[in-house]
This record gives sequence, structure tokens and C-alpha cells, in this order.
Amino acid sequence: MKKFKMMLATAMVGAMAVVTPFSAFAATASTTVSTIMAKMKFDGQELALPSGQAAFAHEQRVYIPLRFVAYALQKSVAWDNATKTVTVSEPSASEAAVLKQYLADAAAAAKMPAAMATTIKVTPTSAKLVFDGTAKQLPAGQQVFAKDGTIYVPVRFMSESVGTTINWDSATKTVSGESKAYREAQQGGSGTGGSGGNAGSGSTGGGSTGGSGGGTSGGSGGAGGGTGAQTQAEIEAAAYTKLTNLKTECKNTAVSLGAQYILESDPEKQAALIAQGEAKLASCTAQFESIVSDTEAQLKAGGFSTDILTTYRSEFESEINALRELAESLM
Repeated sequence: MKKFKMMLATAMVGAMAVVTPFSAFAATASTTVSTIMAKMKFDGQELALPSGQAAFAHEQRVYIPLRFVAYALQKSVAWDNATKTVTVSEPSASEAAVLKQYLADAAAAAKMPAAMATTIKVTPTSAKLVFDGTAKQLPAGQQVFAKDGTIYVPVRFMSESVGTTINWDSATKTVSGESKAYREAQQGGSGTGGSGGNAGSGSTGGGSTGGSGGGTSGGSGGAGGGTGAQTQAEIEAAAYTKLTNLKTECKNTAVSLGAQYILESDPEKQAALIAQGEAKLASCTAQFESIVSDTEAQLKAGGFSTDILTTYRSEFESEINALRELAESLM
């Protein structure tokens, strides 16, 4: 019984962990909209939307997740519940490091199969939107929507608000944009040498020999001719994605079993649900260990540091301890 209560606590903590402060928006009548199998391409690379998020069409306008696009443009996002204000601004040094990891994870996830288009329900809501210190008002006929803690705004509004061009290509169903830092880097590496560097993709690393003005761009072009071995960032991003997917799967199962248990009055069926819950918890732990073990092997094979594994395990143990404390409080 205690283990099952802990499973329910796991579901509660998991649910609280994935809901952003935007869930504070008051619920009103929902609207059914059609999602779009859109590609998200920022700073030259394709990114995947977080699980449960999508672009959608409403009244001939395309809406996108504000937080995701802000992160893709390397902007920080904050929510003030007292004033119901969303603030998008330049990130601090520590926030920039987090954004870097977020984008690496999103790039890795983009290689996985995309979700099919469907219909979802979103809720019209109101909030003050501030971009780099300036409040922005939605044009007439446009609005803010919320779904599962995520706020959505029109593509054009987002483009004008962040001071950069965000395009929607209806032919390819692609939302694309470039951050300020990326544009500056591209301008700095432009010229004959930079162009030569970008073209380098052969086995001899042609980019490294592109003109003398190529700078960083030229060097990265040469890297295209490598052996295709994964970098440390790619290995860590893939592991993070697997761990995130595992957490979601385990949480969903816990929620489902918990709901069935609460509604079930037959002691034998309750016992069976408890057994399923215990088995799932054991399976989740085993899968966690397997992911960590595989990641360790890949990092060592590439001659990379395995320090990130300490972080994974520390976070895992921290969550377990938090769950134990919460479970005790529920008993």
C-alpha cells in the first residue's frame, strides 16, 4: 500500500513539475483548433516542440508556443502571477547556459518522428505581454490562447514583438527565425572565406581550407567532413531526451493506475493494480539505469567526460527523496 501511495505521489509531483506558471490563467470557454505538422527551424537547425505542444491554425492565422519560440531565439521568459504578466527579455549568463541545453535537446528530438496533425482544445485568455521592457498589444482580431500551461500567440505578432523576422512558409509548413546572436555571428563570418567554409562537407574537410576570412564559420564547415561520430553534446542531448520521455511515460502510467485504483472498490482488483504499479516503478528504475549505463559507455568510447552522469543520478535521487517525503505526508 505504501508503495502504491508513493506511485500516486510520483504522479502528483510529475504533473506539478511539467506545468508552467502559465497554468495560472483563468479557464474560460475552450475553442477547438486544428494542429499543423509544422517544422520549427531556428538559427539554421530544426527544433522539435516539447511533448504536448503544437502549432495550430485559427481564423486563418498560425499560432505558436510563445515560450518555445522565445527560447529558440535565445530569450528568457518569466511569469508574474500577481500582475498576470509574461516578460520576454535577454537571458542572464546562467539562463543562457540552460537555453543552450534546451536547444540541444530540441535539436536531438527533431530527429524523431513528428506527431500527426489533429484537433485540440485551447482556451482564450488574457495576459500582459512585455518584450525587452516594452509592453505589446495584440492587433485587433487576434488573441492569446492557453493549453496545458502553454501560452500561444500568432506568428506575426511574435515576429514584430521580438524585433526579428519569424516567417511562416505555408508551402513547406515551416516556422523559421534567427536570433540576434546568430545573425551577428553570420555577419561576422560572411565574406569569401565564410562562404567557402560553409560549403566544406567532403571527407577531407573542405571548410577548413575556405578563404582566410571564414573565421568560425569556415572552421565549422570543415567539420562536416568528419567520420560522423557523435559529439559529447549530441550524446548528452540524446540521453536527456530519453530520460525525459521515460519520465513522461512512467508518470502517465502512474496517473492511469492511480485513477483506476481510486475508482475501484473490489479489494482483489485494487491489489492487482497495486502490483502493476510496483512493477512499473521497478521497470522505470531499470530503464533509468539502462539509459545511464549506455550513455556512460558512449561517452567513454568517445573519450569524453562522464560528469553529466553524476547530475542525472543526483537529480534522480533528489526526485526520489522528494517523493518519499511527499508520500509520508499523504499516509
